Amino acid sequence: MFLKLLREKYPQVDIGDLLNHAQMKKWEVADPGHWFSQRQIDLFTEKLVLVTGEPRIAREAGRYAASPEGLGSLHSFILGLIGPEYVFFVMHKLARKFSRSSRCSTRRIGPREIEVTVTFEPGAKENPYQCENRIGYFEAAFLLFGHDFPRIRHNECIFKGAEVCRYNISWNPSLISRLIQVRRLSLLLLPLSSLSLFFAGGKFFTPSLTLALFVYLLFTLLLHAQERKALLSSLTNMRNSTEKLLVQTQDNCDNARMINEIGEVLSTRTDLDDILKSVNQVLLKRLDYGRGIIFLLDQDRQALVLKGCFGFSEEHQLKLEQMVLPIASGTPHGVLVRSFLRQEPLLINDLSEVKARASAENYAFFVGLGVKSFICAPIVCEGESLGVFAVDDMKRGGELLQSDLNLIQGIAPVIGIAIRNAMHLANERRLSEQLRKASELLERRVDERTSELSHANQELEFLYDSVSHDLRTPIRVIYGYGELLLEEYGMQLDATAKEYLKCIISGGERMEATLDRMLDLSEIRQAQLDLQPVDLSRIAHGIMADLRIAEYKRELTVNIQEDVVVIGDEKLLTRVMENLLGNAWKYTSGKETSVITFGMRDGVCCVEDNGEGFDMAQAQRLFLPFQRLHGDSEIAGHGFGLSIVRKMIERMGGQVWGEGKPGEGATFYFTLPNVVKAEALPPQASADAGEPVSH
Repeated sequence: MFLKLLREKYPQVDIGDLLNHAQMKKWEVADPGHWFSQRQIDLFTEKLVLVTGEPRIAREAGRYAASPEGLGSLHSFILGLIGPEYVFFVMHKLARKFSRSSRCSTRRIGPREIEVTVTFEPGAKENPYQCENRIGYFEAAFLLFGHDFPRIRHNECIFKGAEVCRYNISWNPSLISRLIQVRRLSLLLLPLSSLSLFFAGGKFFTPSLTLALFVYLLFTLLLHAQERKALLSSLTNMRNSTEKLLVQTQDNCDNARMINEIGEVLSTRTDLDDILKSVNQVLLKRLDYGRGIIFLLDQDRQALVLKGCFGFSEEHQLKLEQMVLPIASGTPHGVLVRSFLRQEPLLINDLSEVKARASAENYAFFVGLGVKSFICAPIVCEGESLGVFAVDDMKRGGELLQSDLNLIQGIAPVIGIAIRNAMHLANERRLSEQLRKASELLERRVDERTSELSHANQELEFLYDSVSHDLRTPIRVIYGYGELLLEEYGMQLDATAKEYLKCIISGGERMEATLDRMLDLSEIRQAQLDLQPVDLSRIAHGIMADLRIAEYKRELTVNIQEDVVVIGDEKLLTRVMENLLGNAWKYTSGKETSVITFGMRDGVCCVEDNGEGFDMAQAQRLFLPFQRLHGDSEIAGHGFGLSIVRKMIERMGGQVWGEGKPGEGATFYFTLPNVVKAEALPPQASADAGEPVSH
């Protein structure tokens, strides 16, 4: 509005110099969606007052809104209202189109008097000339409808210490309003004048009455014509305003449909190249721009490269495909890279503005394409920049606006979501393929290693069995000759020689026992299992009865749960019970009263004693061959018993483990896949029904 006023009344003012001083661009002024800062407005007004010599030009510019050129599209809308009073009652909505610093409210305080209150937003700062400009707008509202200047009192002002700016506005009636009042008054005076003429002189009554009625009817017709003209003008202006709003609504609807169509197209695509191709087709079809490009990060994330475009010839497209825009901090950044790195959209209405930041080759290329203005918006998803989207249209002659930037800025995130989804799917496919290949390779290696291990185990078992058998004869010969020497020539040997021979004999016997256990392990691996119900309680009774015969004087308490029946090989289970109960018998020998218990809890069989126990820190050594947790001098043994137990239990599909505490006994547990039945273990139940538990 200021610039229109200058062109009409102050043509000597250099508008370009004025805008440059205020750091404003012509396209920013033309763009209804662009907002200027308070600093820009201050610079503009200071320079304007200086070059025009009019200190109150801000108020004059406000009054200029009354001209048809002043308000632009709002002019028709305002004239479509009934009168100036109604303008103020919709002012709180109109004010948002002009200022973000304040809001206003209106109330009626008299027949032709209203009060307008302007409240400023927190942190907003204006200057006194803006009050003058606001008053000019108030005056223009009356001038638009043919009124005289209203009377405006501005007693409360924020620049005079008040909290708000308050304006009292009163006005005189318009010409039409005065004519309507005259008509109403004449309608009342007509009967009175007729009666006066009738009584004053009868001969003048008829022509006087006729003349009065003619004048009244003529005045009424003229007044109706004026009212009709004003109403028709108001309806015309309202129609024009409505048509403009319909056009704007249609544009917004088309833009929304375009974004929705892009979303629908992208939702059905998973391949990145397919997505970009579909995006280009929709943009070319729906956008009112001649050309567009999409640059995305390359695989090394070091530069932006072309991934899609529309509106270019094949020759120009090949040139674009050869462009590489580095994003490294040490390289000069053009507009596209700047938009990408800062994640901010940019509107450039003069290509020469970016000449210093662009490479000479790229700048010459775009100049050759006829690019005058363009918009670029970053493609961002989840806070990460993926690329940049740019459009231009040389047919517009550099008139791209903020509304265009808003549209592109709304499309870019939709493209970003689709690209991110495509990248995720591509990564998932790549990882899935890598996992599949790795799985196949691992399976082949496992098969190879399994085959090699199986072959090695077979050879090891053969060697194991051969050694176990082949060593038995020489071991027997060694300690057999030792026994013969001791028996035949013992009288000729001294005590030391006899002791040496006894050690040879004892070591040979232990070696033979160890070989027997090794053969047992071999037999366990090769034995054919005969799985059937086995009564472990019955086996436990028999083993404990045999052990008592060997040491019938030991104080012993035995608890054996009855009817513990499992599915397994009876021979192997008998040897398991012999080893476990034999260990319990052996390691409780040093106790005054030995306590040995066998039973089942929750499907787990257990053998418990109150013997020497063991340290749980050494528990992993319990079931290894040749491993003993007690010295040879303490308790006899060869270190194979529990390892054999584990092999037998595992052959039948079960597990075995132990728990203990030094000096407080040990408990060994084992499980089998199938348990037939087991009665509850009664506390301190007797092992042999009817027999005493202590001896």
